Amino acid sequence: MQDHGTEPAGGVTAGQLLRQLRESAGVHVDVLAGTLKVPANKLHALEADQYDAFPDAVFMRALASGVCRTLKADAAPVLALLPQSGPVQLVVDKGLNASFKDPGHRFIKGGTLERPRSRMMGVTVAALLAAAVAIAFLPKGNDSLPVASSPEAVTPPQRALEATQLDPVTAAVPSVQESVASGGQATARAEPSSAAVASAALAASTPAAAVEPAPSHGVTNEAGVDAKGTEASGVLVIRARGESWIQVRNAAGGVVLQKILAAGESVSAAGSPPWSVVIGKADATEVVVRGQPMDLNAIARENVARFEVK
Repeated sequence: MQDHGTEPAGGVTAGQLLRQLRESAGVHVDVLAGTLKVPANKLHALEADQYDAFPDAVFMRALASGVCRTLKADAAPVLALLPQSGPVQLVVDKGLNASFKDPGHRFIKGGTLERPRSRMMGVTVAALLAAAVAIAFLPKGNDSLPVASSPEAVTPPQRALEATQLDPVTAAVPSVQESVASGGQATARAEPSSAAVASAALAASTPAAAVEPAPSHGVTNEAGVDAKGTEASGVLVIRARGESWIQVRNAAGGVVLQKILAAGESVSAAGSPPWSVVIGKADATEVVVRGQPMDLNAIARENVARFEVK
């Protein structure tokens, strides 16, 4: 970099002039660096006239011109104080006459050209695929052919199949003739067979008879619960048109009646009132208190009715 800059008579340098312009505009050096998108140390070096911190005069003069343009000041006085750029030395090379080295090939001792590794891998993969296809289309061994070609090997399964497909009436005729010829021995053998058939039938029917319907879930406490289809009586009678659940508590908070009712079932509360009653499904339940039916829809909230019987 050649220093062709000149100082004015007042002794003000280009860096000092840039600092005066920046300070008069009230702009901080970091803010100015962020606006120009350059490191702040470059602006500090420019204001301190440290020309060696720049790679060349072109960049330094361009930075000074950008600072003046950002501060809206005339850049001519500043550029006149900065060093002028020297002639650019051109680097002359051989151009097209330079030696060219192919990175994809290399030479070995014998002077022959070695194939690229990728090409060798491709040839190997192709050979493996060809071998696999050849193995797949080879004819199978002779061990699986005689089974289908020899009639002797097929005859026993066919005979067994024909024996199993005989008419049960035709198959039963020889056994009846043998039983007649043997007399009492055949009768003695038939009796255990009948007993075995009877025991097998009993065992088959036992699981079906053992299945009983589970009782309905519910907790009853001293409640008069009648069977389904019978009418219950008492101070408080509850009938279910569909599946519903009920809960009756006494004045002490104890559970008098708590049950899941099936359709058509009716129950009555044991003991004497007062009771606190909760009906789970008001639209499927009827309540009779001392012979008078209650309108549960009028007191139900979200299909749950709560009331007291005194």
